[in-house]
Amino acid sequence: MSNEHTDKTTESPKTEPAPTPLISAADVPIADRPTVHIPEERVYPLTEHARRIADTWSGTTDDHLTGLLGEDGVAKRLGIGDRLDVEVYTDGGDGGVDLRYRGATIDVKTVGRRRSDPDLTVDGYSPLDADYYALASRVGETDIRLIGYAPRDFVANAPTFRYEDRPYHLVEQEYLFPFL
Repeated sequence: MSNEHTDKTTESPKTEPAPTPLISAADVPIADRPTVHIPEERVYPLTEHARRIADTWSGTTDDHLTGLLGEDGVAKRLGIGDRLDVEVYTDGGDGGVDLRYRGATIDVKTVGRRRSDPDLTVDGYSPLDADYYALASRVGETDIRLIGYAPRDFVANAPTFRYEDRPYHLVEQEYLFPFL
């Protein structure tokens, strides 16, 4: 019996960067993705924290605030909003882990408002220390849209590219699990 059905968008498992989720973030319309509003009274301390990070590490206060808002949005969605790490580390980093949830570690990557439908990018020059990598998008002054997440193996097996001579892993939305 021959199988005459072919799907031109199907890649062989050898060329896939990782297994595809049964429902991917790419399958969820933008309007149906969770959006978390960060209350203004919460933004003030996050802005101060972002300012302290910018004083000790590269990047602007606004860039660090975008990252913190994304972390806060994911934490709120998971019901752990009170566990956001606001310590300022001397090297500006956080060891690759932003949140801990049910024994798993999560590194949140947040894109700014200039990218409306982003893919997940993770630096390739640092070890992949988190169990999961989450993608959030800042869609307003205090609003964060949650795009999706991927386990460490998906990120490790994703294609790598270079930008300004620095490697990064690129996980397309097709390979992200959606926040439902």
